[in-house]
Amino acid sequence: LMPLSSPLRFPPRIRLAAAVGAAACGWVFCAPARAHEKLPSHFKGSGLQVRLVSDVTALQPGQTFHLGLWIQHNPGYHTYWSNPGIAGVPTHLAPELPAGFTAGTMIYPPPDKVKMAGLHVHGYERDILVALPITAPKELSGPVTIKAKASWMCCHITCNPGFTDLSLTFPLATSPSPDAEWKPKFDALLASQPPAATGWVFTARRNGPTVDLTAIPPAGVPLPEKPQFFSSDNLICSHPVQEWKTVNGTATVSLSVSDFPPKDESQLRGLLHTDKPGASLLPGTIAAYASLDVAIQPGTAKPPAPETAPEKP
Repeated sequence: LMPLSSPLRFPPRIRLAAAVGAAACGWVFCAPARAHEKLPSHFKGSGLQVRLVSDVTALQPGQTFHLGLWIQHNPGYHTYWSNPGIAGVPTHLAPELPAGFTAGTMIYPPPDKVKMAGLHVHGYERDILVALPITAPKELSGPVTIKAKASWMCCHITCNPGFTDLSLTFPLATSPSPDAEWKPKFDALLASQPPAATGWVFTARRNGPTVDLTAIPPAGVPLPEKPQFFSSDNLICSHPVQEWKTVNGTATVSLSVSDFPPKDESQLRGLLHTDKPGASLLPGTIAAYASLDVAIQPGTAKPPAPETAPEKP
């Protein structure tokens, strides 16, 4: 088997089963590209179709534009968010950039809760676009071909990890050249990025295997009926059902710490979500997701055991 750049994230009790399952279901790989080989812009794999797209049709010197991977899932299949949770591999786009070009950080849509073999994970069954901002150099000659390696894990009953090499070629332009079909989708992706949970008051406290989170919304914002916290760095395990409780305008939940936490366990980082249609986590706008980054306080120390008097001889 050929390894992916990101390891599969499974708890110890199912690592062996996952490895056997991956071998049984097959790894979906496109042959690596040869030098100077013209690459396609799309690929059809097990459970999905992917296409390399951009928000522009031509490039200007010094311009920042977006390269993206459009993913269409077959019914019942899903791919993963930047933090998949207890199982999975995030979708990734690794460009091979010409000299002078630079790339930013991957942009993902906010995640949904999906299931993999009965486990709750972070991903998408809907069609999605993931994107990468690219900046062209100020001195540019064309046409310009950009190659990119797309990698993913697509799961249903079985998982199908895979990657393929794709490319797009751009002519040069002297004025902006937005792509009429794809720019609206990139704009929607950028607009979907969760704002900070401004006005909320959060308290996070570590208590052994859990982080206890208390959340108080800003004035005028009702508490979500079914809130959900998505950990962005895998500190919190994605699988356990989150049992939120609301009392007197305050929401509380005990979040289970992951078996694979990050090195820095001092912050609770992620997204708060309400799935009620039309509901918002922020005043004056519609925001179904909001990001938070909260310092985790240490739990209350256990009182020392009472001293016992020595037994009399």
